[in-house]
Formats: sequence, C-alpha cells, structure tokens
Amino acid sequence: MKKIILLLCVSVFILTSCSSDDDNEDLSQDQLIGTWTYFQSFEDGVEIILTDCEKQETQEFSSNGDFTITFYDDFDGPCEEDFVLSGTWSNSGNNLYTIEALGQTISQELVFEGDTYSVTETDTDGGETIVYREVYIRN
Repeated sequence: MKKIILLLCVSVFILTSCSSDDDNEDLSQDQLIGTWTYFQSFEDGVEIILTDCEKQETQEFSSNGDFTITFYDDFDGPCEEDFVLSGTWSNSGNNLYTIEALGQTISQELVFEGDTYSVTETDTDGGETIVYREVYIRN
C-alpha cells in the first residue's frame, strides 16, 4: 500500500501539467544537485514507516540538468530495482523546480531544510482531501 501511495505521489509530481520556459538558470551551484535517498513519508502529518526496500529509492540530479530516479520493489520477494525514470530538470526560482519526463513538463515547489528536501502533494479522493509529504535526504 505504501508503494502505491509513493508511486501515486511521484506520478502526480511527474504528470501534473505546468510548464516553464526558463531554462537559463545556472544549475552548477543549485542545492538540488546530488544524490538523494527516500527518507520519510507522511500522510496528513502522520509518518508512514518506510520499508528497507522503499528506503533504497534514489534520485540523482546532475549539474547538466539531467535527473534519474531509481525505484525499488519487494512485492514478489526480495527487494529489486523496479524501474528507472529519467528526464531533465531546471530551477525556475523561489524553490520552484520544473522537470520534464514521460513527455510531460511539470513544476513543483521543493522545501529545503539542512540536508533534506521535501515535496508536498494534496489529493482529493471521494470528497476527502489527503496531504502527502515525501522527504529525501542527501547522500
């Protein structure tokens, strides 16, 4: 169930359609550059305990504007690499980041605190609003 929620949040992050044409930001000093690992997950402010397999998810943001996210799955046994998502990213300013992947362009606000960043998504299902927050820690 947690994997489904995680994939839902990532899908929302990737498939929400907003765009930006500002690709001229200097990415070489951006705080997003580096490798990040899935660290914490919250649903309506309550922490959802991640499995050891979920904690293997990594996100790599390069200074050339490329990114790769590697997902892991242990549904049918041992934890294994499930799939890899690649695309491009840019800093649109004011902690708003734009990514392009799977033929979509979206923008998302990231909140940086120390060696972590978080992304928050709100989902309405059956009239109920749920707030998800995913936290990633720098390797």
